Amino acid sequence: MRTNLLTAKILVFAVSMGFILTSCKNSGNNRSVVVKETNDQYHLAIDYNQSKTDSVEHYLTRFIGQDTIFKAAHPSEINVTMADKTTFAIKSTPGDLSLTFDKSKNSKTALDRVKKINEELKTILN
Repeated sequence: MRTNLLTAKILVFAVSMGFILTSCKNSGNNRSVVVKETNDQYHLAIDYNQSKTDSVEHYLTRFIGQDTIFKAAHPSEINVTMADKTTFAIKSTPGDLSLTFDKSKNSKTALDRVKKINEELKTILN
Protein backbone atom coordinates (compact mmCIF):
# COMPACT_ATOMS: atom_id res chain seq x y z
CA MET A 1 0.00 0.00 0.00
CA ARG A 2 2.83 2.40 0.85
CA THR A 3 4.45 1.62 -2.50
CA ASN A 4 1.24 2.57 -4.34
CA LEU A 5 0.97 5.83 -2.41
CA LEU A 6 4.61 6.67 -3.07
CA THR A 7 4.21 5.81 -6.76
CA ALA A 8 1.09 8.00 -6.98
CA LYS A 9 2.89 10.94 -5.33
CA ILE A 10 5.88 10.58 -7.66
CA LEU A 11 3.59 10.38 -10.68
CA VAL A 12 1.62 13.50 -9.62
CA PHE A 13 4.90 15.37 -9.05
CA ALA A 14 6.36 14.30 -12.41
CA VAL A 15 3.20 15.20 -14.33
CA SER A 16 2.97 18.55 -12.53
CA MET A 17 6.60 19.39 -13.31
CA GLY A 18 6.14 18.44 -16.95
CA PHE A 19 3.01 20.56 -17.13
CA ILE A 20 4.80 23.52 -15.56
CA LEU A 21 7.79 23.23 -17.86
CA THR A 22 5.68 23.04 -21.02
CA SER A 23 3.38 25.81 -19.86
CA CYS A 24 6.21 28.17 -19.07
CA LYS A 25 7.68 28.28 -22.58
CA ASN A 26 6.66 31.74 -23.55
CA SER A 27 8.33 32.73 -26.80
CA GLY A 28 8.81 36.37 -25.80
CA ASN A 29 5.23 37.20 -24.85
CA ASN A 30 6.07 38.22 -21.27
CA ARG A 31 3.98 35.38 -19.95
CA SER A 32 4.54 33.31 -16.85
CA VAL A 33 2.47 30.28 -15.91
CA VAL A 34 2.71 28.48 -12.59
CA VAL A 35 0.66 25.39 -11.83
CA LYS A 36 0.69 23.90 -8.34
CA GLU A 37 -1.22 20.72 -7.75
CA THR A 38 -1.49 18.85 -4.48
CA ASN A 39 -3.82 16.10 -3.29
CA ASP A 40 -6.23 18.79 -2.07
CA GLN A 41 -5.90 21.65 -4.52
CA TYR A 42 -5.16 22.77 -8.06
CA HIS A 43 -3.81 26.30 -8.42
CA LEU A 44 -3.12 28.14 -11.66
CA ALA A 45 -1.35 31.52 -11.70
CA ILE A 46 -0.75 33.34 -14.98
CA ASP A 47 1.09 36.62 -15.42
CA TYR A 48 0.58 37.97 -18.95
CA ASN A 49 0.58 41.11 -21.09
CA GLN A 50 -2.07 43.49 -19.70
CA SER A 51 -3.37 44.21 -23.20
CA LYS A 52 -4.80 40.66 -23.27
CA THR A 53 -6.93 41.13 -20.13
CA ASP A 54 -10.21 41.63 -22.03
CA SER A 55 -9.58 38.49 -24.11
CA VAL A 56 -8.77 36.42 -21.01
CA GLU A 57 -11.81 37.65 -19.11
CA HIS A 58 -14.07 37.15 -22.15
CA TYR A 59 -12.85 33.56 -22.50
CA LEU A 60 -13.41 32.84 -18.80
CA THR A 61 -16.90 34.35 -18.92
CA ARG A 62 -17.76 32.01 -21.83
CA PHE A 63 -16.13 29.03 -20.08
CA ILE A 64 -18.04 29.64 -16.86
CA GLY A 65 -21.30 30.31 -18.71
CA GLN A 66 -22.35 33.40 -16.77
CA ASP A 67 -22.52 37.00 -17.92
CA THR A 68 -20.70 39.87 -16.26
CA ILE A 69 -18.66 37.94 -13.72
CA PHE A 70 -15.78 40.42 -13.92
CA LYS A 71 -16.09 43.96 -12.61
CA ALA A 72 -15.01 46.87 -14.78
CA ALA A 73 -12.85 48.07 -11.90
CA HIS A 74 -10.13 45.66 -10.85
CA PRO A 75 -9.20 43.64 -8.90
CA SER A 76 -11.95 41.06 -9.32
CA GLU A 77 -12.30 38.27 -6.78
CA ILE A 78 -14.94 35.77 -7.76
CA ASN A 79 -16.18 32.54 -6.20
CA VAL A 80 -17.59 30.64 -9.16
CA THR A 81 -20.27 27.97 -9.09
CA MET A 82 -20.96 26.61 -12.56
CA ALA A 83 -24.21 24.99 -13.73
CA ASP A 84 -22.72 21.51 -13.11
CA LYS A 85 -21.85 22.56 -9.50
CA THR A 86 -18.12 22.91 -10.21
CA THR A 87 -16.73 25.52 -7.81
CA PHE A 88 -13.47 27.47 -7.82
CA ALA A 89 -12.12 30.92 -7.00
CA ILE A 90 -10.66 33.46 -9.43
CA LYS A 91 -8.64 36.56 -8.69
CA SER A 92 -8.02 38.82 -11.66
CA THR A 93 -6.21 42.07 -12.23
CA PRO A 94 -5.03 43.37 -15.61
CA GLY A 95 -2.21 41.04 -16.63
CA ASP A 96 -2.64 38.64 -13.72
CA LEU A 97 -4.96 35.69 -13.15
CA SER A 98 -5.11 33.28 -10.25
CA LEU A 99 -7.46 30.30 -10.11
CA THR A 100 -7.84 28.02 -7.07
CA PHE A 101 -9.76 24.75 -7.29
CA ASP A 102 -10.54 22.71 -4.16
CA LYS A 103 -10.47 19.03 -5.11
CA SER A 104 -12.50 17.96 -2.07
CA LYS A 105 -15.47 20.05 -3.24
CA ASN A 106 -15.41 18.93 -6.87
CA SER A 107 -15.31 15.85 -9.05
CA LYS A 108 -12.38 14.52 -11.09
CA THR A 109 -14.34 15.42 -14.24
CA ALA A 110 -14.65 19.00 -12.99
CA LEU A 111 -10.89 19.10 -12.34
CA ASP A 112 -10.17 17.90 -15.87
CA ARG A 113 -12.43 20.65 -17.28
CA VAL A 114 -10.74 23.35 -15.18
CA LYS A 115 -7.28 22.13 -16.24
CA LYS A 116 -8.30 22.84 -19.84
CA ILE A 117 -8.43 26.56 -18.97
CA ASN A 118 -4.63 26.68 -18.98
CA GLU A 119 -4.40 24.94 -22.35
CA GLU A 120 -7.03 27.16 -23.96
CA LEU A 121 -5.56 30.36 -22.51
CA LYS A 122 -2.23 29.49 -24.14
CA THR A 123 -3.71 30.15 -27.57
CA ILE A 124 -5.30 33.42 -26.42
CA LEU A 125 -2.07 34.66 -24.84
CA ASN A 126 0.23 33.79 -27.76
